[in-house]
Amino acid sequence: MHNPTWCMSTSAHTRYFTGAIAYFAQGIPKGLLHIALPAWLAAEGVAPAEIAGYLGVIMLPWAFKLLVGPLMDHYEFLPMGKRRPWVLSMQLGMVISLLGLGLVKDPASQMSLLMVVGFVINAFTAAQDVAVDGMAIDLVPLEEEGRLNSFMSFGKAVGWAATSAVTGTLLVAYGTQVTALVCTLSAAAIFVYLLLVRERRNERLLPWTSGEASPKNEPPPSFRQVFSDLNHVLWSRPSLVMMLIMFMAGMFSGYGRALMPIAAVQLFEFTTPQWSELNAVMGFAGAGVALFLGPIIDRRGAKSVMGLTILLTGIHAFTLAFTQEMWSNDTYVLVMISLWILLLPIIMVCVLALAMSICTSGESATQFAIYMSVCNMGATVGSLLYGSVSGITNWSQNYAVMGLIVFLILLSLLMYRTGGHPEKLLGTENADTRHIREIHRH
Repeated sequence: MHNPTWCMSTSAHTRYFTGAIAYFAQGIPKGLLHIALPAWLAAEGVAPAEIAGYLGVIMLPWAFKLLVGPLMDHYEFLPMGKRRPWVLSMQLGMVISLLGLGLVKDPASQMSLLMVVGFVINAFTAAQDVAVDGMAIDLVPLEEEGRLNSFMSFGKAVGWAATSAVTGTLLVAYGTQVTALVCTLSAAAIFVYLLLVRERRNERLLPWTSGEASPKNEPPPSFRQVFSDLNHVLWSRPSLVMMLIMFMAGMFSGYGRALMPIAAVQLFEFTTPQWSELNAVMGFAGAGVALFLGPIIDRRGAKSVMGLTILLTGIHAFTLAFTQEMWSNDTYVLVMISLWILLLPIIMVCVLALAMSICTSGESATQFAIYMSVCNMGATVGSLLYGSVSGITNWSQNYAVMGLIVFLILLSLLMYRTGGHPEKLLGTENADTRHIREIHRH
């Protein structure tokens, strides 16, 4: 008999830890590609528009995650679990592609190659994310969703925080080859852990080992059935407003991810290690706050917690934009930039909880992937937006634009009508859908 503590369906602790460690793996490329490298490129004198273009390109796989969802919902190897084979395959692809980053010896003069390798790394990372999210929705009871999202957001924040701190120093001291090797080994260690954990008891660890498909996992639906079922929930009013919220939240994240490291290095005179270390410290702090928020989201609902966070973020952006006379004060600058980094994982845990709450179990990978693809498409648009306006605006105007995006998120959130807790988003018309989720979970 297999140990139930290494099985996600029977152990809440294993569910939480596996979700956190899988999201930690996603944080490795983010810390390197989205935080440390943009700051390093800015320090090397690469133009803001070129850095923003690089970020826009490498984030494209996250915008097209929805293409992966139907494949995962249809093609399954149930003896190893419903989603786990996909998680393992994509994690292995992430390991190999991170190693390939060592081919980019001088990123500042090899921007095209850097974009190609970054695109491939993020393609595997985004696909791993789809598989992990689908696995979470399949296995986690409704009452645990807020806590699981907080653990996953915590894991990802710790992942990119730790990676940005380490790689920010490694890039300056040793270059991309050593940096790529360190990131590869970290991702490989997580792959080994994922090899040892089952979704349900008695399933196989590997294709050639003993085990059998769980009777709780039904045969995969046809593509026609997947899309037919999705149409019943995807185009409801709450779902459409959700997609608007996700797009605007992604746009804010992408715009800020392009603006902040360039401003930190070129305006506020941070070094690449200083910027990376600040992201690490505040990333850890944000991860801790996000972890604390899980039970609060379960009680209060993701919409109310997210609304408060978005309001604070908007106040922060406009304050930074209209206090230009304070930019020469190092303490003020440090506090304001630190607050921005702190707010990002808090927003993300609310976004994840809001989106996950209306996903049905049968098509969870596809439905959730669509929501997150819309969010990531917004991130690509946000980065490209900054690249397009950076040449005609000053720094104060750049921060004001970020504040306007936050204002649009808040308006979108106000359109999102709920009856209380976020799992009621679809209202009484989808009570049957929630009942189906419970059947699938148990």
